[in-house]
Amino acid sequence: MKGIISKCGFDCGTCPWGPYPRGNMNDEEFEQYKKGAKRTLGYMPMKTPCLTCQTPDEEIPKGTKLPPRSCLVRRCVDKAGVENCAYCSRFPCDFLNAHYVWNRDYFEKKHGKPVSDKDHRTFIEPFEGLKRLKDIHAALKPKDIVDAPRVPPLKTRITGFPEDLPYSEAKKRAFRTLHKVLASVKRSSLGLSGTDTFPQQQRLENRRPHFLRFLWIFGRHGELKQDDGAHLIVDAKTYIDNRGSETTLATWTYVNDVIFKVLPEFGIHAELIPSIKRWKTEMEGLRQKGWTMRLSFDESAGGVDALRALQTYTRKLDDKHGKRAFRYFRDIDMRVLTRE
Repeated sequence: MKGIISKCGFDCGTCPWGPYPRGNMNDEEFEQYKKGAKRTLGYMPMKTPCLTCQTPDEEIPKGTKLPPRSCLVRRCVDKAGVENCAYCSRFPCDFLNAHYVWNRDYFEKKHGKPVSDKDHRTFIEPFEGLKRLKDIHAALKPKDIVDAPRVPPLKTRITGFPEDLPYSEAKKRAFRTLHKVLASVKRSSLGLSGTDTFPQQQRLENRRPHFLRFLWIFGRHGELKQDDGAHLIVDAKTYIDNRGSETTLATWTYVNDVIFKVLPEFGIHAELIPSIKRWKTEMEGLRQKGWTMRLSFDESAGGVDALRALQTYTRKLDDKHGKRAFRYFRDIDMRVLTRE
C-alpha cells in the first residue's frame, strides 16, 4: 500500500508495525518477518497492527496501542490542522530532528557491522521519514505552509528561600547556594531550543522532574566520598530502585546524552563507572549491577558544602513528608530546614 505517510514522515505502507506488509503473508512467513525486525531493529512487531496515525482519534478503538494517542508529533500536527510536519513553518523543528534516530548509520553502529540492503529496505527505510517530508515541503507553495502553533511559557513553581534558618552563616550560605542551583536547573530549557512550540515544551515539562529526580537520588541515597575530590556516590541497585516515576533514568542514552551533558551548565558533574563488561543491556538499559555513579559540584555550585546541604535537605524532606517528599523537592521548598 503506497502513499500513506505518517504525520512525522514514516512510510505506513511498508512499516513493519503497519497492516500492509503483512497482508499477503501466511503465519510462518510473518513469524520469520517478525524475527527479522527483532534482529534488525531490536523490537518485534505486535500481532495487532498499527492503524496509522492518520486515523482520527474517534475512529481508534478503545484499548488500541498503536497509533499512540500521546505521540507529540501527532498532537502537534493535529493542532496545526495539517496532514504532516512538512506543512509547518518551523519544519524541520528541533523536536522532529531529535525524532529521527532510526537510520542505517544508527543500526550499523549499534550492531557493529553493515546492515544488508534487504534488511535496510525492509525494516529501516520505512522510518527514514525526513527525506520524504523534505520532498513534500519543497513542492509546497507558500500559501500551503502554516505557522507552527505557539504556546505560552511553562509555569515554574519555585518556593522562595527561607532566610530564618537555625544554622551557622556558613551552612546558611551552602543552603542558599544549593537553592540557587536547583532553581536554575528548574528554570532552564535543559538543553532544548524552540520551547515555544508544543512538542518541545512537552519535552521540557518531562525533563524537569527527570533532572530533579536524578539530583534527589544522590542527595537522599548518595554516600559522600572525598577521595579524588568530593562527590556523592550511588550503586546501581540503589539508583535503579529510587527512580520513582522517572523511569527513563534507567536508559543509558538518556542519562549520557541528556543528563550528563546538560548538568555541567550548572556546575554539576556526573559520571558512570562500570565494574563489569555487561553493565547495560543490548537496548541501552542500565542493569541493576555492575556500575556506580558519582556526582560532584564545582565551586560555582557550592562544592562539598553544597553536597552536604543536598544530603541534609533531602533527608529532612524524607523524614517529614515520606512519599510526598519529592513534591517539595521539585518546588525547591526549603522551609523544612527552619526546624532543627
